[in-house]
Amino acid sequence: MKSNIKLLLIIILSITIASCKKTKDEVPAQQQIVTYDTSGLTGRLTVYTKYIDASYNVNNATNTNVYLYASWDDINTDLLGTTYDLAIYRLNTGTGNSAYFGYINYGNYYVLAFNNNINGTAYIKTSIVQVRPQQNEQLTITMVQK
Repeated sequence: MKSNIKLLLIIILSITIASCKKTKDEVPAQQQIVTYDTSGLTGRLTVYTKYIDASYNVNNATNTNVYLYASWDDINTDLLGTTYDLAIYRLNTGTGNSAYFGYINYGNYYVLAFNNNINGTAYIKTSIVQVRPQQNEQLTITMVQK
């Protein structure tokens, strides 16, 4: 009987040891961080705002809104007074007459400049600008009475 118990214990112990596998802790795969230097594909854009007054003098326009759009249709949609906001960037010149958009991807952009109160008169102008890679683009936009 003692040998049966020993044999039974050996069998149970063997089955227990055989059923226990050494599990390998899975190491998560390293995250692939994709780095892509876009500095070769961006340019800088500065828009200078001016206006033509009633005496046909060209003056610097301060406190002017300057909006950047990807398409002409986006400007038209915004000007229709819809609830959509399709401008890529919206800047105000503040006390100066320039709006610096910084580094933006190369391509063609549409610019809308407007000021609803220059000496009580509203002025507006749209224009297009091409931003080239690694270039400092400057656009002077001269607004006319609305």
